[in-house]
Amino acid sequence: MNTPSNNHQQTNDDRPDLIAFVRPIRISLDETSQGWCIRISSLEPGDAMMALTREDSFEKSTILCGAGATNWVACVEGPIEMGDANAIIASISSSNSPLLAECRMQSMIASTEQGGIKAHVREKDDALALVAEAFRQYASNLLNCNASIPDLGLMATLFERGDEISVRPIETEMFSTFLDIGISSSIESAADQVLIYDIHSNSWHGD
Repeated sequence: MNTPSNNHQQTNDDRPDLIAFVRPIRISLDETSQGWCIRISSLEPGDAMMALTREDSFEKSTILCGAGATNWVACVEGPIEMGDANAIIASISSSNSPLLAECRMQSMIASTEQGGIKAHVREKDDALALVAEAFRQYASNLLNCNASIPDLGLMATLFERGDEISVRPIETEMFSTFLDIGISSSIESAADQVLIYDIHSNSWHGD
């Protein structure tokens, strides 16, 4: 995970050139029988779990992780016994619905072969928190700053036209006071939404 400067107003004269080196973002959000499944091309499992887990909840949760064909991390409420942990690990390795393995499991995040993550979460706000973290990292990397987290309600509006959005760096414009991020409602189409990051106020805004 990148750790940009804490000065959110810091700028870089060469930052327009950074657009060519920033990864595009593809995000899909689907409702499941256990909650929500979200795929984000630009996040890593560890960063995603940190975005979901508050400091106070760490003390009440058990974090499991593993590696193999994919790297994964899961968060379970409360302590778990070894037998339960083994069942969870087996389910993650063999199931498309890992939350079924344990009713207390709140989230499971795994890397994908194409890069990025596939996450299963019970609450929609957790899925939107991952979307917000993806945009926070995107702005932070472009501006060499520590951008704030966008509001979850603002993230929800991005999916009003469908269950998939994408960001192409070429459709992002950088100005002295704000970042203009073009967002497409499908992978194939041009940007039809805009997300604005205001550098001076360290805040996010929609169309």
